[in-house]
Parts: sequence; C-alpha cells; structure tokens
Amino acid sequence: MNWKGTMQRAAKALMVPIVVMPVAALFIAIGQFGPDFFTAAGNAIIVDFLPLLFAVGVVIGFTDSDGMAAFAAVAGHLVLTAVMSSVNPGITLASGEFQPNDMSVLGGIIVGAYTAALYWRFRNIRFPEFLGFFSGKRFIPIITALVSVVVGVLFGYLWPPLNRIILAAGDWVFSTQQLGAFVYGVLNRLLIPTGLHHILQSLLLHVFGSFTAGGQIVTGEMGRFFAGDPTAGAFSGGFFIIMIFAIPAAALAMVHESRSENRKKTAGIMLTAALTSIITGITEPVEFAFIFTAPLLFVVHSLLTGSALFFSYLLGIRHYGYALPLFFMNQHLSTNSWLIFPLGVVYALIYYFVFRFIIRKFNYFTPGREPATPEDKGGIELKGNLASIAKKTIAALGGLTNLKVVDACLTRLRVQVYEPEKIIVKALKKLPAAGTNILGGGNVQIVFGGDSDLIKDSIRQQLKQATILELLAPLDGEVIPFEQFPDPVFAQGLLGVGIGFMPSGDTLVAPAAGEIVQVFPGGHALVMKTPEGLELLLHIGLDTVELEGEGFKELCKPGQQVRTGDTMAKFAPEIIKAAGKELHSALVVTNKDCIISSTSLKKGKVTRGDAIYIVQIRDSSGS
Repeated sequence: MNWKGTMQRAAKALMVPIVVMPVAALFIAIGQFGPDFFTAAGNAIIVDFLPLLFAVGVVIGFTDSDGMAAFAAVAGHLVLTAVMSSVNPGITLASGEFQPNDMSVLGGIIVGAYTAALYWRFRNIRFPEFLGFFSGKRFIPIITALVSVVVGVLFGYLWPPLNRIILAAGDWVFSTQQLGAFVYGVLNRLLIPTGLHHILQSLLLHVFGSFTAGGQIVTGEMGRFFAGDPTAGAFSGGFFIIMIFAIPAAALAMVHESRSENRKKTAGIMLTAALTSIITGITEPVEFAFIFTAPLLFVVHSLLTGSALFFSYLLGIRHYGYALPLFFMNQHLSTNSWLIFPLGVVYALIYYFVFRFIIRKFNYFTPGREPATPEDKGGIELKGNLASIAKKTIAALGGLTNLKVVDACLTRLRVQVYEPEKIIVKALKKLPAAGTNILGGGNVQIVFGGDSDLIKDSIRQQLKQATILELLAPLDGEVIPFEQFPDPVFAQGLLGVGIGFMPSGDTLVAPAAGEIVQVFPGGHALVMKTPEGLELLLHIGLDTVELEGEGFKELCKPGQQVRTGDTMAKFAPEIIKAAGKELHSALVVTNKDCIISSTSLKKGKVTRGDAIYIVQIRDSSGS
C-alpha cells in the first residue's frame, strides 16, 4: 500500500466539509444580533450534522466525488449511529454528565473511509439478470448499510471505553496549557509540506474536548467555541498572529531580499500570496516559496508559530479563525482578542528581520534570488490561462498516461503518477506555482493556490477527451524493460514501443479486443489490431522462429475477432529452453507514430489480465 498517497488523499478529504465552515460561522455571528434562524442554520452545520458532513466529505475525497458513494455514506452513517445508540445509549462521566454513545466527527470519518473502500471493491459487481438492478454502483449503499450494522454493533460495545481514553487524551492535551499550544503550533506547521496538518487540525478542532450546551454534547475546539465554552479558542487564537501579521511580513522580507531586476515581479507574486493569507488564512503560497529552498527558515517559522500560540495562550487570548474576516465575525465570542494586534506587530517585526538575516546569511534562493539562466523564462505568461497551465503540468508529469490520480485541495494539486522517473523536475519548477513537493511513491504536490481545483478539472477534462487504451498482461511472468533484453532489435525499440516479460506460464492471451491480422509460421508470434488502430506484435521467446513450430500451439487465425483475455496460443517453456532459446517475450506497439505517450503500469511479477501498459493515441487529425 502506498501510505503517502493514502495520507495525501485523507488530508484532502478532510478539507471537503471544512469548505462550509466559514458560512456556518457567519450564520452564528449574524444570529447573535439578528433572527434566531441564522443561529439554527449555523448550528445545523457545526453541531447537528457535522459528523454526517465528514462522512460525505471523506468518501468524496477518496472516490473522485462519486455521487452514489456519497449517498451510500449518508445511509451508512445513519445506520451506524442508530445501531450504536440501540446497543448502548451512552455513558455517565465522573462529573455526572451523560454522554451519548456517538463517535461524532470520528464516526463520520470512519464511515467515509470504509464506504470508499467498499466502493472501490464492489463498484463493478455483476449479479444474475433478475437481480441486475442492484449491480454496479447501486450495490454500494446496500453493502455499506450492511457493514454499518456490523460496525455499529461492534462500536456500540467498544466505543464507550475508547471514548473515555479519547476524552482523557483531550484533557491531557488541554491540561498542558501553553506548552501544549506550543507543541501543536510547531507540529501544525512542520506537517505543511505533506498536507497532513489537516488531520492534526481536524482532531483538535472537531474531536478533542467536550462541552455541554443546552443539554447537548459538543466536541472539538471549534464547536465548543461557538457553543460558548469559555476555555475554547485557546489553541487557535494565536493563528491570527501568524496569518494576518507574520506571513505577510515574511513575504515582504523575501521581496526586499530579491534581486533588483526581479523585485517588481517578486512583489506582485508575494503581494497576492500575502493577501491570500490575510483574507483566507491560506498560508501555503508564501510558505512554499521558502520551505524547500530555505529549510532553516521553515524550521524557524514552525518554532515561531508555536511560540505565537504559546504567548497567545499565556495572555488569555480566546478566539477562533485564521483570517481577518473571521476575526471580526467571531469577535463577539472572543476573549482578550485586542491583544492580537500588538502581539501581531511584534511578530511581524521579528519575522521580517529574522527572514532577511537568514536569507542573506545563508544565501537562500527565495523568490527573485535564483541565479539567472537562459532557461529562466516563461511560466509567468501562463498566469490566468488555466488550460495552458494544465497542459504544461501534464507534460512536466510525464504525459497523460503517467497520471494515476489527479486531485486537489484548497491550495494544492495532488497527483500520483505511475512512473516517477518520467517527471521532468526542471519543467515542474518553471510552472507558475508557489512550490512543488515530490513526496516519493509517485506522489506530487504542486501549490497553485486557489486555482488548484480549476487546474485539476482542466487536467481531468483533457483525460476524458484523450483516446487512451489500457493494455492487459498477455502472459503470466515478470515484467522486463526492453532495454534489458539481450536482443538489440527489442532493446533499441527498432520494432516499436512496448513492454517485455519473462514468462512463468504457458498461455498467451489477448491484451485488448481486436482482430488477428497475422499469425507467423510456427505460432511463435502474431499481430493483432485494436479498434483504436493500434497494431500489436506479441512475440514469445527470442529467435524461436528457428524452432519451426516445435513447442507452440496456435489457437487463433488471421481475420478472427478476439476479446480481451481470449487465449491465442499455448507454448512449452521447457522445449524452448531445451533448444537453447531465451524465453524473453514482448508486447510491442509497432505503429508507434500514432502514440502520443505511453506508460508501464507495473513492475515485477504480473498475472495475465493485469492492467500493465497504457497508451495515449493520436486522433484522426494527428493531434
């Protein structure tokens, strides 16, 4: 399992329900001074249905926004909560407070996770004709509801003791007071490059801590703040100092440390990034400008963030939000929030002078300080042209066929590729992005800021419009790159592009549907043509033409239509070896001029029928 890729998608999924949080906060703020129905609207999101929103958000993040999967998550969450409360209504805490047997946001996350897993496992299931209505995706809500019954019974008994442990963990975090705030602030920033800070943040904002408001249990820093818990907001108020004051000061420092000829361009980029932090609380456009080019700055930034939360806690600041609009919207519920401004000015000065000193001392290549090269052109003219940016991004990532997963969160395009070695790092750096991060395992993050989701949609649209064919493994065995073949005809690609095998079985099957064009004398090789126009050569062994059919059995003939996976030939490996011939076999696309890009999907051992090679085919116009 690719854990980095999974965690990337988990972090992105947790951002989905957070999108609606600002409007919920706005409703509650209006409700304090206006009609009560605004308060009810805000509480519906933040208190009543937040777990359900997380269930849907998580499954959307893991299933490429599939509607049926989202519907299944709703059904699953309703079943889970009903079964849990039926098995065990709840627990009475030592304080005498009764807490319902409800996993809150964590339950929503769990439901979303196993709904997504069931979706990928059963989305293509087929039943007999009389049950055909329930085939495919329509089966997902059914299996999710059934699994939720089992999970509901399980957690109906397990959750009360687990809940006591989680409550104790939350109490411990908050009991550490300013020290805990410091550690949280440092970790929150250190996880920024991976995007996993959203997971840590979600635990603090939606799980840790509990408060009873109007007879209802509210959990998490955010929910408790809006419910009137006087202790809530201690771990989040300090972020106003960073988002509104410190990050813009860091941006200004980088502008002043840029080369004079680049200052105007750098100022334009940094001004936009700084305003993004102030207005939306999204800091990545500034942070990715120095995270990888100036690692010491990143460490200092993380420590300073922790210290801002430390002093904010110590001074009794209680506030929730990460941007200037939220500061004013939530002002009426805050405590000592006026201290944010003098403390913010102090941190702005610290950030400005510390950043300038470190950049100059270590000669870090922050924006505008990079050594000038003839290739350092382009990128900026793409700004605003999303289709062009998407095409450049696709090319830098190795082409459409190299894209396994294309996703995005608020600020980052999140991509997983099949072959990381096909990524063109130089081209990535020339994109109009705040930064890029190659995590390993084929996972790449590109910080396009607020345009990330639009660029994702543009890339996906290009994927839909492209003619892409997936070829399956025609043999059992082990994949061998052509360059490792002992025969130079294959190794140098003289016959075409493709993929090689060392067979472990005795059967050759069709890698795609198509027509048999030619069967070579002796049956050691054949040519087939797909409906898309690909001409495929399937060759068993090297120099096996010299065996004149010994050890081979033809099971197809020219003009025959074959389906994917149909058996086309049998062969005897022991006879081929005894004759002194190599078993190296190949699947070759001989008309390679019709291919725009191609990618090997697997390495190592494969079973016939596995998806193994993907090609993008030019359309009839040649584009």
